[in-house]
Amino acid sequence: MSTLFDVAHDKVMDRIEILKILMPERTKQFSLAWSILRKTHLSEDAYQDMLARVFENSDMFEGPQHVRDWSWKVLRNRCYELIRKKKYQAALLDDSILELVDTELERRGTADMPLRAEALRACLEGLSERSRETIRMRYFEGLPGNRVAEKLGRKPETVYKALQRIYVTLAQCIQKKMVALEMGDTLS
Repeated sequence: MSTLFDVAHDKVMDRIEILKILMPERTKQFSLAWSILRKTHLSEDAYQDMLARVFENSDMFEGPQHVRDWSWKVLRNRCYELIRKKKYQAALLDDSILELVDTELERRGTADMPLRAEALRACLEGLSERSRETIRMRYFEGLPGNRVAEKLGRKPETVYKALQRIYVTLAQCIQKKMVALEMGDTLS
């Protein structure tokens, strides 16, 4: 005979079920963490902390969508906690912009992420040396825009405008490469 505890216990998701739900989201969630923190190791810490919180609260979930939705909110909040705790200065985006990013990342499937990453790599190679150097300092070294400007001997406004042009160029290039892939071409 089944007791009320047994019925409630049957509804608790185990770690394997939770991982099956969240693993397809990993690339998108890690991308969100990186877009906020701009540091790979901090992004991984935030992701792992989010997983731990999800596991700790496994008895509260009403289904797979609830797990997914809750994990996104926990991850974003954890990123902000890391920023505050470490007094780490990241280029934070307005909450409304972050909501759009969240929605876009959730909308996209993870299947094309490796192709997008390869397209980005190819597009980065197509940039001028100066543009690649600007991107390297800003995103791989994590320097704020004014420090990039200082190192390049340029005005901060000039660097910010250059970064905006680079973003547009990269976005257009990636889009063209993805369309070409859909038509059967290669990423050259």
